[in-house]
Amino acid sequence: MAVSGFCIALQVPINSRLRVAVESPVLSATISFVVGGVLLLLIAALGLLGGMGTGWAGMKTAPVWSYLGGVCGACYVLCAILAISRVGAAVTIASAIFGQQVASLLVDTFGWFGVTRVAPTPTRLLGALLLFAGVLLMQRK
Repeated sequence: MAVSGFCIALQVPINSRLRVAVESPVLSATISFVVGGVLLLLIAALGLLGGMGTGWAGMKTAPVWSYLGGVCGACYVLCAILAISRVGAAVTIASAIFGQQVASLLVDTFGWFGVTRVAPTPTRLLGALLLFAGVLLMQRK
């Protein structure tokens, strides 16, 4: 996950530069998803990391909400593209991590999306508060 976090931090300025070239945050986000989608289809076609699994037939058994992951990803990429030119890469990523932490605490606390419930503890809440403090500190120039 640390490697994926590293990639996300690189993705923001890369997509931002693409935005400059195509002069559209929406088009640059779309291009990012198309390129990523092609890569994932190639990995699946090669049978790597589970390949095609149950295939398209498995989609019939998935709950409707399970298709919202792409919407969440699109929201993140588009917001990051828009934010980086205003607040910089570090604040953009720090804010995203804080938002992830808050959402994750809610998912754990309420067991949303079939996740095993994990009670919020003072230590976990302090961790989220420290992340928020980090975002505030990162904004100081």
